[in-house]
Parts: sequence; structure tokens; C-alpha cells
Amino acid sequence: MSEPVTTPAVWQARVARPLDPRAQRLNDSLAVDRRLWPEELLLTRAYAETLAECGVLDPAGLTTLLASAQSLGEDLSAGRIGLEGEDVHSAIEAELTRRCGNPARRLHTGRSRNDQVSTLTRLRVMRLCDEAVEGLRALERALVLKARASGDLAAAAHTHLQPAQPVLLAQLWLAHAHALERDETRFEAAREAADSLPLGAGAVAGTPLRYDRLALAARLGFSRLAENSVDVVGDRDFALEYLNASSVLGVHLSRLAEDLVLWCAPAFGWFTAPDGFSTGSSLLPQKRNPDVFELARGKAARLMSNAQRLAIVLKGLPSAYQKDLQEDKEALFDTADTLELLLAALPPAITALEPNAERIRASLTGDLLAVELADALVERGVPFREAHTAVSRLWALAERLDVAPGAIPHEQRLALSPHFDHETLASLTIEAALERRSHAPGGGPDSVAKQIARMEGRLGLGEGERERRIEEKGTVSEGDGIGGTASEGEGAGGTVRDSRDVRRPGRPERVSRSDVAAGAATERVSQSASGSLAPGTEQPSSETISLRRATLKDVPGIARIMAEYVAQGVLLPRPVSELFQCIREFHVAEARGQIVACCALRLLWDDLGEVRSLAVRPDHHGRGLGVRLVAAVIEDARALDVPRVIALTREVPFFERCGFGVISRDRLPRKVWSDCVRCPRRHACDEVAVVLDLVPGATEAADAAAGSWLLPIPQLARPETPALPVVS
Repeated sequence: MSEPVTTPAVWQARVARPLDPRAQRLNDSLAVDRRLWPEELLLTRAYAETLAECGVLDPAGLTTLLASAQSLGEDLSAGRIGLEGEDVHSAIEAELTRRCGNPARRLHTGRSRNDQVSTLTRLRVMRLCDEAVEGLRALERALVLKARASGDLAAAAHTHLQPAQPVLLAQLWLAHAHALERDETRFEAAREAADSLPLGAGAVAGTPLRYDRLALAARLGFSRLAENSVDVVGDRDFALEYLNASSVLGVHLSRLAEDLVLWCAPAFGWFTAPDGFSTGSSLLPQKRNPDVFELARGKAARLMSNAQRLAIVLKGLPSAYQKDLQEDKEALFDTADTLELLLAALPPAITALEPNAERIRASLTGDLLAVELADALVERGVPFREAHTAVSRLWALAERLDVAPGAIPHEQRLALSPHFDHETLASLTIEAALERRSHAPGGGPDSVAKQIARMEGRLGLGEGERERRIEEKGTVSEGDGIGGTASEGEGAGGTVRDSRDVRRPGRPERVSRSDVAAGAATERVSQSASGSLAPGTEQPSSETISLRRATLKDVPGIARIMAEYVAQGVLLPRPVSELFQCIREFHVAEARGQIVACCALRLLWDDLGEVRSLAVRPDHHGRGLGVRLVAAVIEDARALDVPRVIALTREVPFFERCGFGVISRDRLPRKVWSDCVRCPRRHACDEVAVVLDLVPGATEAADAAAGSWLLPIPQLARPETPALPVVS
């Protein structure tokens, strides 16, 4: 890496002496805000276009400046160069000046570091909000999958850390998923607050340049324009909203972590701290510590303190820009780093947890049915307050006698209430308690099933809130009833109706983590009694399979096929709402009235389409459906005059048989910055990009034009209007 070159501060001409080194260490922010160099170069490209529209830059200067920005970005990405200066703005400007001279010296025309830093910070906060939402959804999927896997297993719900009432274990998992869903809305609101272009505000009073701010906003990815120059240069509400959303999320993550620490503790024993996410002790050989969950609980404090930190800074400031605002980025970046760590580690740690059903069932003691007895008295006409008092006295007597309430002599029970007879006590069971609370928002089977269905549909794990027939029943628990000495079956958990259809197709083999469950997944050699078939070979079958365009009625079937692949991380999630919106992209394979395979073509830009959501039901692997579906969407691309089609996959041989060739993902920026930038696995992706040119030379032409668009969205075409004047 080359040594940085010392450059004078951009304001140096105003004062006689440079900053004292002690003051400079306090003043300079490059050590913190250097992270914003991608946004700074994005702004450079977009604003250079604006300056060309205004006549400040001539075409040759614009071309030179854009090329210099491109090469600087490549050097910074590769680590070939370091930045030097007071802050990221002056450092980038100085390096561009060294590379292209006069065009870079014109770059700061009509803008100030005040509106410049606001623009960069807003861009970063918008991105951080998107990343937080995607990370939250990955965590929610892990929780919902745990809820689904819990089936009919019931557990004690606690208040004050004391056993309270029985609920399905799934209800406890879903409680955390609901809290995280609310966190999503907070981050979306923070993104909305950041989505406003400050440029044009200048230092505080605006700019004499008249230009199309909407066009500039579109090039940068903003949808709204700031209206007041004094307000916007000092506004950090959006940053505070992001930090506040993160703070509330920290509360929820800490609560989740605390529950998991307790559930993994021997006193509960519901789960064991999972291998790969737990550590041992340096002294105590027997220890297994749930460190990931404990660290999540601890790091929540950072999220909360960062929000308070910025709020305290903002509280003491007058209007417009003040140097104190430089403190916003350290809090932002620390929160972003903390969230990235937490939201990466928690989903797999939760997935790795295995329940100890016996210990969970053991939590279902007769004490959980006390309120059921009070409710039974209410059904017989006793006012609830009187019923509550009577049951309280019954439990107090049982405690003094050190027996279960049902084991208290009959005469003593009747002395407390004539309704405390054998029949009443024996009729109270865990099963009945769950059924009585099976409607929303209770913890019984119907309520839980509806919650899971809605969550699955929202997170791309299922078909959503549709009526599901009850196909089978399962055992709730073997917990104690209230009767204490009741005979077998009395007071013990029996069966409880499960309103979820738990009979699902066979689980697909783990193949890929991409948006395409193809290749060996769809054309997998089928292991059958007749032996193996070669990939792509039609498996003998008497059923007729038809390929056709999808319709709205196919959405549930598509969602069902994709759900298990999404659960395994093979496919990117497509919420049911999104499937309805993009149903015209899909082709499906139908057999006996059921959807058995699907595939879609998504248009990413005017020169690029993508094969996505390719999935085949496991019992239909090996029948050539993947190849046929890919061919169908490629024909769609040809009909739309799309020059090339891509896919991201781990099954390269399959796509090579379909005519695709391997390509670097770096050559597909529109895919990377539209989808991959929001993918939870973006930092550990092992997929391969493949491309099929439908027009010869399309990929080479796209490479040649790579500098003509801006991250994170493609650059809009330059308007066919005369350059706007500079107003002095």
C-alpha cells in the first residue's frame, strides 16, 4: 500500500498557522468517517453529473473525473491506497485532485461539507436500516422454525420467574418473533426519515446553483428532497431514530438471550447450550456456558447507550451545523458493528438448540391449573373474586400440608368451597387449559397455528394465513393434573387438536444457499428401487406433468414448494405478498392438480434478467423439470429482448448444461447492489455467478459500460435539456 501524501486542510488559507497537533487529534475525523468512502465516491459521481448539467464541468472534465473516481474506488477496495486528510470528504477530494487535477478542483462548487456529510450519513443509515431488517428477518425465521418444530409440546409460561400457566412451547418462541417484527417497522421508519436529499443546502443558506435536485436525488437513491437549508444541515433525527430502533431491538435481544440462558440452565434444563455456540470454563471441567446468548445480553447495553449518547449531544445544540455533530458517526458505526455481530450469530445458535422434551413436560405441574379451577367455579355462578379467594385458600392449605391440592382430604376441600369435589378437580387438565385458550392471542393450538401461518407467509416459509384442515392429533404432555392422586389419564395431558397441517413433503436435500434450488437439487440422481438415473434423465412416471404460466391461484402451491428450501437457506425468502406481486414472472409444473415445481424470471435492469426461485418438490426430482423450467424463463427473456440472463448457484454443472457460463460476481453490480447487499449471507457467500448471453457479446458490452452507472442504483440517463445556468 502506498504511503499517504500530506495535504493542507481545505480551510488552511483562512488562518495563519496549521492546527496544533494536539488540537488536530481532536479535530480530525478521518479515523472514524473513512468508512464513508463508498458513499463519498457515489456522491462524487452523481454530483459530477449535476455540475456538468450546470456547465461547471465540460464533457471532457466529467469523463476524466468519473474515470478517476472509478479507479480510486478500485484502489480503495483492493487496499492499494490509504486516505489522508482531515476527514473523508477532503481526503477523497485531495486524492481525486492528484489524479485528474482541475475537474476535481471544481467538484466542491455549490456544496459544503455540511450538506455533504448529511448526504453521506443519510445514505449509510438507509443501508444500515435495510441490513438490520434483513438480519431481523433471518432471526425471525429461526424463531418461527423453532415454533413449527415444537409441534404440540406444551410448557409452563412464567411471570415473575414463577410458573404461571401452560402454553404451547411455540407460543414462547413466537413471543420473541412478534417483538422483532415490531423492530422491523422501527428500522423502516428510520430509513424513511433518512430518505431526503440535503444537497443544495450548502453550509446553511443554500446554493446559487440551480439544478434538477430530483434527478440528483434519483441518482443517489433518495425519493424526497429536504426543503429547509438551516434544518437539514443540523438534522440528525434520522440517525437518532436508527439508534433508537437499535436500542429497542437491544432490549428485545437481551430478553430473548435471557430466556435462552435460563432455558439452558440446569434448573430449567429445557435445552442444552449448543456445540459451536458455547464455551467451557478455564477451571471447571464440567461447565458448558451459553456465551453467545450471554454476550447478546451484554452487548444490548452498547445499543442502548449509543442512542443516549447521540441524544445528549443533540440536546445542547442550536440550529444548523455544529462541529459536535461529528460525534454521530462513532455511535452509528459502533451500533452497526454490534448489530452485524449479533444478527449473524443468533439465528444459527438458536437453530442449533435441541429441546429436552422430558424436562419441558416436567414443568407442567398441577400449580399451572389453579386459575382453571377458579374459572370452573365462575362457570357454576361463583363471582370471580370469591372463586379466586377460595382457590387461594386451597393452595395455601396444600402448601401447609405439603401435598397436591387434589390430595387434601375431601372434607377439608369442601369446607373451603362446596365446588372442590373430585369431579371438578379431576376435570382440569393441561389439554383442557390449552383448548380454552386456543383463540387469539392465547397459547393454545389454534391461536399458535394462525400465528405460525401468518409468520411463515410473511417470512417466505409457507403459504400464509389460509385455512388448514386438521389432519392429525398429537400428545400435549405427560404433565401433572390438579388432582394429585388422580388415576392415570385424570389430570394428565391427553391429546390436543393441532390445527396446523404437520404432514409436509419430504425435506429437500441441502444443495445451495442461493435464490435457485437447481442443479443437483432439481435434477438430483433419484435413488429408487430401479436404481439411479443420470441427471436430467426423465424418471419413469405414469402421471402427466404440464408446464404453464403461473396464475394467482398457484401462489399457495409455489409458497409450499419454496418453504422448506427457504427454511434450509437454499432459497432466498419470498413472502407471500411478494409472490402475489410478481406472479407473472413465474412458470410452474403441475401434476394431478398440484404445483410440483416453479421458476421465475426477474428483470434486474434493461440488459439483465435473472433465473430465480427455481425449486422442484423432492418427490419429483430427476424428471427434467428444472431444465424445462429454465428453458421456459429463457424464452420469456428472449421475448422481452433481454440481452443476457444470470443465476447465482452452487450447482454450476446444471447451469452449464443449460448453456450458462461462469462469471465473476463483480461483473454483476446491479444484482449485487439490488439483492446481495441486503442478503444476510453477503459476507460469507459461496455461490457462483453464471451467465447466458442471449445477444452475442452482451456481457462484454455490459463490462465496457460498467462506469456509466452509480451505486447503489443504476444511473439515470442524462436529460436531453440544455445545461442549467449558474446564478450568481
